Amino acid sequence: MDRRSFLTSMLAVAGAAAVATIAQPIEAFPLRPTARGGILDELDGPPAPEDGRDEATPVNHRNWHRRPRRRRRRVWRRYCRRHWYRGRRVTRCYRRRVWVWYRHW
Repeated sequence: MDRRSFLTSMLAVAGAAAVATIAQPIEAFPLRPTARGGILDELDGPPAPEDGRDEATPVNHRNWHRRPRRRRRRVWRRYCRRHWYRGRRVTRCYRRRVWVWYRHW
């Protein structure tokens, strides 16, 4: 049994090495030439002059963090229905599971 396990593992290692040599990354080439310059050409060009307008503005995101979170949970509610039974008005009530919204701080 040890010999079988050893031979199986050796075949697995050899198979993994074969797959790794076959599946080497190849260089991609474009299927059609691009006549106009793309965004990559703009990135390779000279840097734009700085005029001071690209300064970072502070963002106040505290209100977003303090927004109350609404969640749902199931509760039992009384569900009553009236109907006529033998010439009288009868009210029947029973419990029913419903979803309600609540705030979670």
